[in-house]
Amino acid sequence: MLKGRRYVRLCLPVLWVFCSASAMELPQQAATPAPAGNEEAGHEALRRLKTAYEEAVRTNSIDALAAHFHPDFHGVMVTGRPVNSFADLQQYWREIHGLMGAGGTYATTVNPERSVILGDIALARGTTNDVVTTSAGHVYRFTTLWTATLQRDGADWKIRTVQGTMDPIANPFVREFAKRALVRIASGVGAASLLLGALIGAVWQRRRAKRLR
Repeated sequence: MLKGRRYVRLCLPVLWVFCSASAMELPQQAATPAPAGNEEAGHEALRRLKTAYEEAVRTNSIDALAAHFHPDFHGVMVTGRPVNSFADLQQYWREIHGLMGAGGTYATTVNPERSVILGDIALARGTTNDVVTTSAGHVYRFTTLWTATLQRDGADWKIRTVQGTMDPIANPFVREFAKRALVRIASGVGAASLLLGALIGAVWQRRRAKRLR
């Protein structure tokens, strides 16, 4: 019996120290996750980047976005064309505007879903509503799907990768090019019919002339 009491007296201090240490560690463990305010600040920075992109597209000033792209940026555009640097993206944009014509305009509205922030990496995705007006007055409206990864650089985000896509069949560009192809085919058939008619007429006139002789 004495041994049992002595054992309890020896164990109680040890248990008290252990429980005290555990109680002291609990606040530290609770503080491990990043504060909600810091994450919300990250989302706010992403929203500013969205606004900057929409403005750059609307004003045809993609060059102004250079500071928002990571040096190792690469991606795939909605046309399926790969770009491996911001310089490639600039060239792609110049070619797109060349197809639109000197007076063409491009406007986009980015509709992002809630991004996932994992430390200094953000995973983003969403859609865009785009309106392209060519110098000839043709208007194209379409929607694209996109995904992107961004890396935090201080208080800002740098775009590391991006990929965009649209419906390969039911989009306005495919419809327009199909329409043009049909017009060309119809024009070719019409020209061939006229040529054939002229040949038949010439042959008939020759035969008639021979008969009259």
